[in-house]
Amino acid sequence: MKKQMRVKHLASALALVLATTTPAFAQNTSAQMNGRVTTEQGEALVGADVVIVHTPSGTTSRATTDAQGRFNARGLRVGGPYSVTVMRDGYQGETTENLFVNLGDNTPVMVDLAEAAAQLDAIEVVASGDVSVFSPDKMGAGTNVSQAQIRALPSIGRNIQDYVRLDPRVSQTDKQRGEISVGGQNTRFNAIKIDGVSTNDPFGLESNNLPTLRQPVSIDAIEEVQIAIAEYDTTLTGATGGIINAVTKSGTNEFGGSVYYVFRDNDWVRDNANGTPFAGFQDEETFGATFGGPLIKDTLFFFANYEQFTRNAPGPSFGIAGSGASNTVTITPAEIAEVQDIASSVWGFDPGTLDVPDALKTDVEEYAIKLDWNINEDHRASYRYSKTEQTDPVLPGFGSRSLSLNSYWYNQVKTFESHVAQVYSDWSDTFSTEFKVSQKSYDSIADTFSDLPSIAVRLSNGNTLNLGTEQFRHKNILLTDETSIFGAGTLYVGDHQVKFGVDYSSNDIYNLFGRDLNGVYTFNSIADFRIGKPSAYTSRAATNGDVNSIAADWTFENLGVFVQDSWAVNYNLNLLFGFRYDTPMVDDAPISNPLAQSLYGLDNTQTIDGNSLFQPRLGFNYTFDSERPTQLRGGIGLFQGAAANVWLSNPFSNTGLNFVVRQQTAGSQVVFSPDPNNQPVPAGTTLRQAIDIVSGDLEQPSIWKANLAFEHELPWWGVVASAEAILTQNEMALYYQRLDLGNPTRSGQDGRMMYWNAAGYSPANWNVNASNTWTAASSVQNRGNRPSSVDIVTYALPTNKGESQQLTMALTKPMTENWGWQVAYTYTNATEVNPLTSSQASSNWNNNAVFQANEEVAGVTNYTIRDRFSANLSYRHYFFENYATDFGLFYEGRTGKPYSWVFQNDMNGDGVVNDLFYVPSGPGDVLFETPAQEAAFFEYLAATPELSRYAGQVAGRNTEHNQWVNQFDVRISQELPGFFGDNKAEIALDILNVGNLINKDWGQIDEIGFPSNRGVAYFGGIDPATGKYVYGFLNDVDASSLRDVTGESRWAAQLTFRYRF
Repeated sequence: MKKQMRVKHLASALALVLATTTPAFAQNTSAQMNGRVTTEQGEALVGADVVIVHTPSGTTSRATTDAQGRFNARGLRVGGPYSVTVMRDGYQGETTENLFVNLGDNTPVMVDLAEAAAQLDAIEVVASGDVSVFSPDKMGAGTNVSQAQIRALPSIGRNIQDYVRLDPRVSQTDKQRGEISVGGQNTRFNAIKIDGVSTNDPFGLESNNLPTLRQPVSIDAIEEVQIAIAEYDTTLTGATGGIINAVTKSGTNEFGGSVYYVFRDNDWVRDNANGTPFAGFQDEETFGATFGGPLIKDTLFFFANYEQFTRNAPGPSFGIAGSGASNTVTITPAEIAEVQDIASSVWGFDPGTLDVPDALKTDVEEYAIKLDWNINEDHRASYRYSKTEQTDPVLPGFGSRSLSLNSYWYNQVKTFESHVAQVYSDWSDTFSTEFKVSQKSYDSIADTFSDLPSIAVRLSNGNTLNLGTEQFRHKNILLTDETSIFGAGTLYVGDHQVKFGVDYSSNDIYNLFGRDLNGVYTFNSIADFRIGKPSAYTSRAATNGDVNSIAADWTFENLGVFVQDSWAVNYNLNLLFGFRYDTPMVDDAPISNPLAQSLYGLDNTQTIDGNSLFQPRLGFNYTFDSERPTQLRGGIGLFQGAAANVWLSNPFSNTGLNFVVRQQTAGSQVVFSPDPNNQPVPAGTTLRQAIDIVSGDLEQPSIWKANLAFEHELPWWGVVASAEAILTQNEMALYYQRLDLGNPTRSGQDGRMMYWNAAGYSPANWNVNASNTWTAASSVQNRGNRPSSVDIVTYALPTNKGESQQLTMALTKPMTENWGWQVAYTYTNATEVNPLTSSQASSNWNNNAVFQANEEVAGVTNYTIRDRFSANLSYRHYFFENYATDFGLFYEGRTGKPYSWVFQNDMNGDGVVNDLFYVPSGPGDVLFETPAQEAAFFEYLAATPELSRYAGQVAGRNTEHNQWVNQFDVRISQELPGFFGDNKAEIALDILNVGNLINKDWGQIDEIGFPSNRGVAYFGGIDPATGKYVYGFLNDVDASSLRDVTGESRWAAQLTFRYRF
């Protein structure tokens, strides 16, 4: 007969393996299995042989129990099924079958052996989902997403971000760009790994923190995904946010694979309000295939995949009336036609049109192959090669008040190639090792649609038309080559499991960022464009005439060592404690510029070289002796992240000596030149230098994290109730100051330091009808005390300000009996000094809404989602024999992203529109240019309580939230008979934003555009008699717009056909 293993107290059974567990969220590509073998009377059996077999591949691991009956097996393939056979002389051998293991998890296997005379059959045990929730090695915060969930849950983007959102603490802050934020932190502060090796954007330009639109391995090739929010394993590094690790599939002893086709059309997206078709794209197609099997049975396996994604004619979400765009800009066709005519007939170049060329398309091609080699039962190796090539059209210059012609657009062409090799070795029952080596190269080159200066023409109603070559793409080439090495050993000593090792990375970086080389012009009117009279002009030129000399060419290295001890204190309590020590190394240095020393007393050659960090960590898990599983877990630790390498690269690009900056001033009017190679040099002006400096005290970002969680299984369906708090405090964060501002020239009525020259304070020099720019005839100058030798000088500084508090409450039914679900709520409060929105040092400073220009003040982060409700459901049923019907649903209801109230123009004279708005206490507190403007302003204020609450004060940063967002997505799939044997076909329908299908006003993401600043009124000088501000109010407060580039604010459908063989 078969004997079913029973455990009266699951918590007690799990506690038996406390002494053999390790932290779940290491740099894993594998799983572990640990357990204890006892007699039927509960006595430990020493010397029992344990044979663990991965049934599909025949991969075998062996272990022998120690004096306490424990055994350990590491480096196991993720998934299963596994069988575990235990044999001991004098006892009946037993087999536990149909076990499945999760990525990074320890699966406990408890076996009691009967004496040989008892004549028992083998034991069959089916693993329970409870084990992954109640595990003694689970201390920090995180989530595993299984293969079953990946197959069942909806994802139109087929990207990893759609699956990590299952963790209640992860927010998709921008679906179109693939941004995710953990705990309200910067989206670039996450680490994304494939097979335990970093797959992050290696330079830091991409907001999704990936080198390409999607992860560089198809979701069809991924076995499981793991999200670590606050885990204390000392192998973890490179992220102050979350760490996402995906492990790829491997071949087995059976040949098999799939071919698939995914399609959606713009007819499968909700039409515009006026009935015209959605114009964000024409269609999207994905073709792909996977194939794997044995090269040598039980020994050598392969798995390969190929995928190509295309999006045809991707269009902007902003356009003129009648264009079919999601958002309308009040620029008229007549204005556009006049600008086009001047460009061609007066200046002799083709400015382009608003039309999206039929040939314009996004194209992403990815292929990979993986080999797994069972060298013998003690040694296993794997190798994976992958390559992704991408061409992605970028359409800049669009916003609620701006459009761009297609001469302004460009293709970003990228190639990402990687190699990963790993070896696992069991040298004895008490010692094992793991080694990984990876190499990845990344190229990103801008292919522009024109070779012209960058041109902005101001039109009526404060609108702008952009044309020419976008200023940051005049010359833009990025090449990186990174090598990483990881080695670790694990030693079992009694109740302790000691892990130690080292990791090293080296990234060779070449970044040619030749902004403004073709010239950058702003014209205050169409008439000014006709006569070639710009209101602002800037160009840059290589000092030695060689554009390649502008490039940053340097190498960044990091060396880390780590050690930790996992200690089973007793059957209830498990502790983890250890540390890691990281040392960044930069052997190169920017070119020394004596001007930085003479003006500011700073050395511009400083880097973060040698600024090491010691990171202690402690975690615990306490399992209660209770009828139903109950655990308390938590920990605290310091984690080093990784600043985007572009921020560390800026001092190499902007030394002040490799190029010069030419600028028009009030006394040096230039005439427009359309020739990118022959830009004017303003007469009588000094060539200015742009310098980026890094403080010698700056380190890599680091953060303290602590969590405390309580989990208890309820009496119904195995549902688990949990509550978890996560706290963070910055140890080292980064913010910027601008040194080129010079000393303030005065203070304003609200105490704000101001930097205009004397003419900038005179209301007579401001022109409200042109959006309160200064009049062309005036001598207004921002940065009135700026030294004549510099343009922009930034200084990157460390700060420990910034923190977060996060509380999550959830009910979870693990995936058992073909269904599982979760409902959760997360509250997040997070602050930071600088949101670090961009790649350039100056842009990071510019995009931070502030009261004082260089203040070190923490405000609500740009990425905070204060309230988030989430729910997911997976259900499988067999309506037709053994052909499964799967249903998956994901719901998210959340507060909108935060934004700040600011002035519509540069208010304090620092040259940037980022000044927090001073709200008048009432009529007469500030002056207006006309009585009608004053009346209109206070009428608006009375109708806007979220702004009027700051009357007599300066509105704080990110104190407002965009409108609430409610969206839910569904997926329905049906298996069908295949053509041969066990083959199966599948058809699946994903529907994004189902609520919008029911009601066109539901499910919309309506928010203030980048950089989350909402302009209210214009600064128009200071009244000389009273010292009061003069405001201009044109009833043009910045409006929100739909986030709808790829239809993320509409319902959309996607159809998938798949054939598995």
